[in-house]
Amino acid sequence: MTDDIFRQHRVMIAAGEDLLATARRTPPARLEEIAQLRVRLAGLAMAHLKAEEETIVRPLMSSGRIDQIPGAAALIAECRAGHGAYSDHVRRWTLPAIDADRAGYAQALSQMLDQLRVMMEREERLLYWPALRLLGATPRETQAG
Repeated sequence: MTDDIFRQHRVMIAAGEDLLATARRTPPARLEEIAQLRVRLAGLAMAHLKAEEETIVRPLMSSGRIDQIPGAAALIAECRAGHGAYSDHVRRWTLPAIDADRAGYAQALSQMLDQLRVMMEREERLLYWPALRLLGATPRETQAG
């Protein structure tokens, strides 16, 4: 299970890059194709949130040791806010808005992916690995348990 949260980060970035390549394609991709890729990315993000909650957040909170990781609670809140930012992005960039400004959508999507990469790197470095060490879990132990 622990291996999954790291792999899910890579899969989400790859899905976002597929979406970006599709948004930039010439001739323009059909809106239905863009919509399908957006739904795929949203589904991956939801699955990741669930896995993250089960693998990192809930065990860390229930251990009563979250304060032993500097800034962990704030980082968890920041990451949750980041997921809300994607929802805002989707609300702003409806399919008609994308169709009206493909270049603007591609630029906004590129910026969102850059932010996502930064957030994921911080999350892994400052939360996942410290939590796994603190809780005495390794990817293999967590996967087997």
